[in-house]
Amino acid sequence: MQSRVRRLVIACLVVLAAANLYVYNYANFHALLHPESDIRLNLYGDPQIEGDAKISREPRLGKYDILFNDYYLHHIYESTIAAFRPHYVVTMGDIFSCQWISKGEYYRRIHRFKWISHQIDSKNRSLSGGHIYYHIAGNHDIGYGEETEPYHINRYTNNFGPLSREWLSRIGSGTHRFAILNAMNLDKTRNAQYRRQAWQFVQQLVAERRERPDIPLILFSHIPLHKHAGACVASPSIKYHRGFVVYQDYLSPATSAYLLHCLAPTFVLSGHDHNGCQAAHLIKTSASQAIPLGVTGKSLRSSEDLCSLTLEEIDEFQAEIEEFARQTVAPATGFDDVGTGAWDTLEVTVRSAMGEFGGAAGVFDIRATGHNHQLPPQRHAWTLGRTVAASANGYEYRYREVLLGNHLGIR
Repeated sequence: MQSRVRRLVIACLVVLAAANLYVYNYANFHALLHPESDIRLNLYGDPQIEGDAKISREPRLGKYDILFNDYYLHHIYESTIAAFRPHYVVTMGDIFSCQWISKGEYYRRIHRFKWISHQIDSKNRSLSGGHIYYHIAGNHDIGYGEETEPYHINRYTNNFGPLSREWLSRIGSGTHRFAILNAMNLDKTRNAQYRRQAWQFVQQLVAERRERPDIPLILFSHIPLHKHAGACVASPSIKYHRGFVVYQDYLSPATSAYLLHCLAPTFVLSGHDHNGCQAAHLIKTSASQAIPLGVTGKSLRSSEDLCSLTLEEIDEFQAEIEEFARQTVAPATGFDDVGTGAWDTLEVTVRSAMGEFGGAAGVFDIRATGHNHQLPPQRHAWTLGRTVAASANGYEYRYREVLLGNHLGIR
């Protein structure tokens, strides 16, 4: 009897030791055979850290939940940053669980998030790891189009930077453009100024793409592009109140078509859908027949026709743009269905870092392959487990999902 108990205790200790070894070294295990690259980005989806509202609902359990969640998310950021040594660290939006929080609570959560995301240590000292942090505004940070208020925007930009921004990175003998969109105000927004600013940035990118189409574009958006039902877990649902967006799983078909036709990004990296998703978009540059735009004398036949529209025209002719999209944007397909050359834009929706979704982190790599970047692109895409990869423009692109594992301590 005693020997049986002893064996059971030893077995339990071995299991606990193995589990402890995995938890504290899981990112290093994942990084062991990870290929080298010229540029690497670590991506973290929708942490949605909670605070005083949860404590008021569940005083004792809420405090435990928040503390455990903070340490869990901190471990994910810290471990994967140390193991993969990225050039950029990007949080894909929904840093907080709700935008309707007081000023004091907002700044308490900012301080917690900086520790969680490995920007400061426990003694409030800045950590410099040689990487740059970027943050994307989500609906829980500034609200959907109907909800966005000036103080949401102001306190977000004061602490996390512009809602829309871009930068260039030298990769091999060429260059890539990276651009973050303010997706929260691209579709119908109550504050016209914020929507106009969001679209001015998009149209600035369109002009830059016309001037330098040879520079590949990597686009970031909290809200994913439109897809048909079944392409991902989320459904193509948009809800309006007084004509403005109060909920959306995807950007509208018209906005998505504009971004695909006029920006022609190689990759789109998005958040919002906590389950994650991968999809390929195929674009035809012209419709089967011209689509008249009312009595303006204009029509939609080609990508150039769409890209020349003003924001006012985009709003006025939503139905016509959606018809143009139906004729020119093929239904999004999974990576396994792509095949060689059968895609124009690849999209990865980053799985949430929250515990119920496995504590995911995304690792996105770009490596120059030595091919002539001026030649017509040879496009390939493939999947292997939780890795999706593609080659185009003389570069190899690779996205890998790294999971810590589900835990029962949260929600």
